[in-house]
Amino acid sequence: MSIVQRMRGQLKDAMKAKDALRTSVLRYWIAQLTLGSGEEMPDADAIKKMRGVIKEAKSGQTTWKPEEVALIQEWVPPSLGPDQIAEALRQVSEQIKAAPKEGMAIGLAMKALAGQPVDSDDVRAAVASIRG
Repeated sequence: MSIVQRMRGQLKDAMKAKDALRTSVLRYWIAQLTLGSGEEMPDADAIKKMRGVIKEAKSGQTTWKPEEVALIQEWVPPSLGPDQIAEALRQVSEQIKAAPKEGMAIGLAMKALAGQPVDSDDVRAAVASIRG
C-alpha cells in the first residue's frame, strides 16, 4: 500500500475524530503527492519531498507549524544517524581522504550511501571527520 493510500485511510479517521489539524495536513499532502493525471507519486519521491519540508523546518525557513512538521515526520522513515553514516563510509574512507576537494569527497560519500535515508548535513559532518 502506497503512502498516499495510507494517508487516505488516515484522513477518514481524522475526519471522524474531528481532528482539524491532522485532516488539513493529510489533505494537503494527498494533493501534493497526487500527480495531475490522478496517479500517485512513487513513495521514494514522496518521502524525498517530505524530507525537504522537514529540512526547511529545521533551518527555520518555513511557514509550517511544529505540530504540522511532527505529523509529516510520521510518514518519513528515520534517517541514518551520524554513527551509522560513519560506519557505512568506512569502506570508502581512503577514497574520501584522497579526494582533492571536499565536494568530490562528499560526492563519493553520497554515492556510497545511495538509496539510504541520510541527512546531507550528517554526511558532510562524517566526511569532515574522515578527512580530519
